[in-house]
Amino acid sequence: MCTGTSTQSDNKVANNDYFKRRVLGFRAEMEFEQAVKKSTNFKFLEGGMFLSPKLDGSREMKNYFLYITFDSLPPEEYRQIYDQISRWDEVKKMIYVQISLDDWGEEKFLVNTGDKKEETNILVPAYEHYDFDNESGFVKTNANDFSSILSIGRERKVNASRFKLRKREQFDYFEEYELDTLKKIYANRYFVDNKKRDMVMNMIDFDGFILDDRNTFIVEVKEKSPFKDDKHPEDKEKWFYGWDTRRLLWYIYIQQKIGLNILYNIRQIDNRDDRNFVKWDSVFLSDFLRSVSWSNVRGGGGGEGTLTVPYEHFSDLKDALSRDA
Repeated sequence: MCTGTSTQSDNKVANNDYFKRRVLGFRAEMEFEQAVKKSTNFKFLEGGMFLSPKLDGSREMKNYFLYITFDSLPPEEYRQIYDQISRWDEVKKMIYVQISLDDWGEEKFLVNTGDKKEETNILVPAYEHYDFDNESGFVKTNANDFSSILSIGRERKVNASRFKLRKREQFDYFEEYELDTLKKIYANRYFVDNKKRDMVMNMIDFDGFILDDRNTFIVEVKEKSPFKDDKHPEDKEKWFYGWDTRRLLWYIYIQQKIGLNILYNIRQIDNRDDRNFVKWDSVFLSDFLRSVSWSNVRGGGGGEGTLTVPYEHFSDLKDALSRDA
């Protein structure tokens, strides 16, 4: 399924493309869930996706969304989150897809080996689909495919490109994680990179949620090292982190519409080549906006612009959660 992933390059890193950054992103998200469990009293839940039709350019057409989550937990674990999101009037339909971790099948899949295209077999996860509304809660449906979800988009006029298969060593770090965790990631990407690949629609997501008895926060998780001053690389007051403007605008809008604060979490690494873990750095969106450099936009990964905040405004994950957001 990796062959369905864009190869947009990042010229700041040698031998890099979007696929490599996406695979490394899985590590940050898996490590964040473990950090939450080990060092806080919060519970981690998977983030969902907002799907919407491509706008046709007319004045009458505005965004509306289908919200969907993939996880192996019973749907009732997500009742509080779905209740909160359902208050947003632009969300017209909500679906929960429960992943079964057993009884998977196989299907044919066309891959690009570099020399030619040929068929191979890939795993097909087992799912159960649930519709959600405030009155009935989660109701299991008879759906055994994704047709009702994909109907929000339109079929591509030209088949999506299939890029060359990646080398296995790009996946080696997956061996550090439990098989059930990897199955959940695969089941999610099976939809995104396989079932959705021939449809045209907009998609934007959350990385996850963390909850305790008093608070629910949306979390954004990245892996990066701070920008440092070339002349004073050890002076932390001259360090800063960026946040992609597209994601930042999305979360400002979400906070306005849903009312949940967003916690931005960075798995700090020593550099972009070795990527050795240093610590978790976190800041709430409200605090980020109070200290952002509005006049300074930097280039980010994949060519996106970023707005920056001094490093000292970030806190250790546990410390950030110990104070009121």
